[in-house]
Amino acid sequence: MLLLRRLPGILYTHRYSFYTGIVLFVTFAYLLFRWNLICSNIQAWQHINKACTKFANGFAVGSLCIPLCATQDIHTITCHSFQSTKEAVFSAEWHDTRLVFKSATSYVNVLHWYDNGELKYPSERDFLYTVKAIVKNKINMNISHDTAQKLARLKPSYQEINLGKRRREMDNLWVLLQDNEYLLSALYAERDIFPQLLGTCGTYFAVEFVEPIESSPTTFLSISDNRKEWGRRLKIALLILELLDELETGFHEPYHLCDIKLEHFGLTRSGNKVKFLDLVSVYSKSIVGAIIRQIGACQKDEDCEYLDCRGKCEKRTRQCSTVVNNNNFQIVCEKIFLGWRMSNTILIPGLLMSQHTPSDLAALLRQCANPDMETGKPRMTPSEDLRKRLYNILIEMEQSVNEDIFLK
Repeated sequence: MLLLRRLPGILYTHRYSFYTGIVLFVTFAYLLFRWNLICSNIQAWQHINKACTKFANGFAVGSLCIPLCATQDIHTITCHSFQSTKEAVFSAEWHDTRLVFKSATSYVNVLHWYDNGELKYPSERDFLYTVKAIVKNKINMNISHDTAQKLARLKPSYQEINLGKRRREMDNLWVLLQDNEYLLSALYAERDIFPQLLGTCGTYFAVEFVEPIESSPTTFLSISDNRKEWGRRLKIALLILELLDELETGFHEPYHLCDIKLEHFGLTRSGNKVKFLDLVSVYSKSIVGAIIRQIGACQKDEDCEYLDCRGKCEKRTRQCSTVVNNNNFQIVCEKIFLGWRMSNTILIPGLLMSQHTPSDLAALLRQCANPDMETGKPRMTPSEDLRKRLYNILIEMEQSVNEDIFLK
């Protein structure tokens, strides 16, 4: 009781320190929310209200608008932290399906215009050319007329004949298609390497939820490092390599994952396939080269980087190179398989660094992560022979470990 009586006096005496502490606390809390290190469902509901208001006013269309805003079949909204690259990322339940909602980039000029006060929209033919131009600009790919027609509709098999609704559809698609995640999800929906696109509402789109691969079991914080856990790691590593091989050889040109983290890979429910979840920084090789080239003047190689994609500083011109020098395989070996290093010392073990790791595997991983034994950040692409050797040794080890576990 005495302390409570004295509290006002204590606060007054130390009022400046008290006010400073409040300001620091509020600033710290604001930054945590601003950088999405923590989140609140209030943020998710704000985005839902924004989408539903546009739907009510006729500006948002899409297959998810009615279940989200009218019938409210979409429920159990959960915010996602650590998503600073997107304005909105939250999950929800729809019947027995879990969705992940994302917001498309909204900082684009509107599609329509006014001519002497009359509202104008591009013709269907011009809109198709616009769709083709977006794809060419975003991923340097020429698409067919049929593919452009599918992308130019929210429902590929349905053509909206109501002029007003079609115009709203074009407005929404104009924004959606310029978002890298939506474009790749829609364009490669049949490839099953990215989360499946499930629908849209205005400039928000939803993809299937794929459980991210947790990083904690693969670090020094792991509670157990037994043979069963080692077999699980080997299998995940093989699935990641298979995904990287498809991204390298299965498209018009290789795709680079410029922001690689273990949690950006997701394991499907069957456990037999890995998908890449964060498509914000996934670009074709030529586009990554163009991004690095646009950096322009440089003094050292470290100036010519786009996240994990690394170029070089040309000594003669002091300009960033026109190509990306490393690839997904190198980055995965460096950041995922080996782990976090400083001065060539592994501080946090990666997916394949364990008490069970044989010396020949560790040597291959070091060679893969830094093929040219560079002192700075590695910028060389590992050889195809090294990739095959690593894949083969992982297959042999995975089969051996899991057979032993099965026999026991």
